[in-house]
Amino acid sequence: MVRWNDVVPVLTAVLKTFIGPLALAGSLLTTPAAILLDETFSWPNGSLVTNSAGLWSTHSGTAGQLDVTNGAAFLTGGEGEDVNALLAGQPYPAAGTTNVFYAGFTVRFASLPTAGGGYFAHFNSSNFRGCVWALTAGAGGGQFRFGLSAGNTTAASVTNLADFPLDAPVRLVLRITNGGPARLWVQPVDENSPSILTPEALAATTLSSFALRQSSGIGTLLLDDLVVATTFGEALTGTSPPQPPVIVTQPISQVATQGSNATFSVVASGTPPLAYQWWFDNTPLPGATNSSLTLSNITPEQAGFYSVTVTNLHGATNSEPAELTVFVPPPPPPPPLPLTPVLSVLTYNAAGNGDPDWTTNNSQVRALGRMVAHLQPDIVTFQEIPITNAGWTNMPVFIRNYLPGYFLATNSGHDGFIRSAIASRHPILRSQSWLDGVNLSAFGTNIGFTRDLFEAEIAVPDFDEPLHVFTTHLKSGTSSSADALRRAAEASAISNFFVTTFRPAHSNRLYLLTGDLNEDIARPATGSRQPIQRLVNNATGLRLTTPTNPIAGSELTFSIRNTNGPTRRYDYLLPCAVLHSNVASNLIFRSDLLTPLPPNLFSNDVRTASDHLPVMLWFANPYPRPFRLLSLETAGANVTLRWETMSNRLYSIEASTNLATWQPLASNLLAAGTNLTFTTNFTDPTRFFRILRQP
Repeated sequence: MVRWNDVVPVLTAVLKTFIGPLALAGSLLTTPAAILLDETFSWPNGSLVTNSAGLWSTHSGTAGQLDVTNGAAFLTGGEGEDVNALLAGQPYPAAGTTNVFYAGFTVRFASLPTAGGGYFAHFNSSNFRGCVWALTAGAGGGQFRFGLSAGNTTAASVTNLADFPLDAPVRLVLRITNGGPARLWVQPVDENSPSILTPEALAATTLSSFALRQSSGIGTLLLDDLVVATTFGEALTGTSPPQPPVIVTQPISQVATQGSNATFSVVASGTPPLAYQWWFDNTPLPGATNSSLTLSNITPEQAGFYSVTVTNLHGATNSEPAELTVFVPPPPPPPPLPLTPVLSVLTYNAAGNGDPDWTTNNSQVRALGRMVAHLQPDIVTFQEIPITNAGWTNMPVFIRNYLPGYFLATNSGHDGFIRSAIASRHPILRSQSWLDGVNLSAFGTNIGFTRDLFEAEIAVPDFDEPLHVFTTHLKSGTSSSADALRRAAEASAISNFFVTTFRPAHSNRLYLLTGDLNEDIARPATGSRQPIQRLVNNATGLRLTTPTNPIAGSELTFSIRNTNGPTRRYDYLLPCAVLHSNVASNLIFRSDLLTPLPPNLFSNDVRTASDHLPVMLWFANPYPRPFRLLSLETAGANVTLRWETMSNRLYSIEASTNLATWQPLASNLLAAGTNLTFTTNFTDPTRFFRILRQP
């Protein structure tokens, strides 16, 4: 490779001898300095397109013909491949701010072009612009000249008058102005050196690349040290003139949350090296000397304006200020108060199938009674109460002995062996059997529903509407696909009941489904048809809960009579969405794990009572009732408060002198009606009161 600086002294005399009266450059458009392509052809010998790592591509002719030879592009009239390389920052539209382009390159001809010659280099877009020609017309013997045309014409429109011999390096600089004529300098010293100018102007177009062309008239040449730039000096020497810093991309204002990070950055051009100094509210930041500034763990004190000064040996410039706004989030709200349970529901499979004696003389019944008496649920749903020997008729005695005062519903459907029952501390307004023996052909099997879906409508105190409690006992069996099919069909029938019958008629009512569903949702049976998933969905409104035993940490409920304890979860409480959001606590109860053992309970009661474990949920009141202070009266030292109440609820009063510290004044004030009055006396001139509803 031969750089242009190496050949200028040698060729000065040639220029003085051969260059005739040519036009000077004339007035120039000012464009920021930038090198758009710098190609020294330092690629391995062979195809330029193949070896240039994607820089050059073929746009016409036979691909692979234009070669790199010893660090230069080898162009010959015997081949036809034309190639181009994209310019940095392209495309450059006709109406863009950058519309003056220079291309400098060195050529050395090994064989002469034809008389009319051909063009071998040009700017490229959808049309060719600034085509540089080589031709022998008018030149002396064994010599050639350079020509120029604004576009890809059939002949050069203007010819340089200097003749050049073969094997001599010649530096050419081409300039095009988008929408204007093309200009060519041959062996220039600077931009004021003589040049040739096309008489025709260029049609304005979008420029994107620079191209090399092989055609039959160009002869043979080596082309090297190609520089495409926006100034003459860069194209001539391959280096940019000294440039002071210019801000290309300003830092951007931003909002950051306290404790997070923020980064300001600037992009600047100019002759390297560039130095940076960031400022905060006109004060230099120590150590902030990079093109970006990162602030970590931001505090409110860092809010303000940030700017940067960029300097080099040729000048300095300041960025526009960027504002940092620090958002201070409000303190996190206090954790929600735990839900206050007001209603407990227990489901319990009594394992009474086939039991001939369901009286309180039976040790199993007595163990079952001790278990529920200890748990004291507000509502309990039983499955598997025996029909044998009319065992279910003994349930009133059972309730009287172990849950005295409770209401009882036993009119469920049955399969001739077992039935369900529901007991409640609160009044049972009605009870009803659904789906008893109904044909399941619509749900995949012609067999009838094994037992039923049993409902009790219960008046729960402080609930705006009655609560609907359902219980069921799905088909058992885990080893047969037929069992799984029937169980899934029963679950589908229940789902269909909630969607088509219950919910349309009771859209504002709360409800839950309980019972022994005979399948583990996490450990499905053979051939499972996902019965639990058929029940728990948006259409039914039912939600899955997963109570656990706090000691064992397990959700398994069957069978406690196994040597190694329960291995499956069969027993479920599936509340509606509103109840689900008000679950306050849960429990799977095991007497065998309690230490010390509560009175009136035996450790083995849990196994004697049933092979299932009892499962329990506590619910908060989903109908919160705000209340108002109705009046406050003073008479001398006496203060009388009257406020809205709910019957049978307890209230308390606290007093304060400063609204910060509160002292108990009265508690356990029982309301018998819709309002309550309390009177006390104080000698303090200022006293504040607040009334609290107790759980």
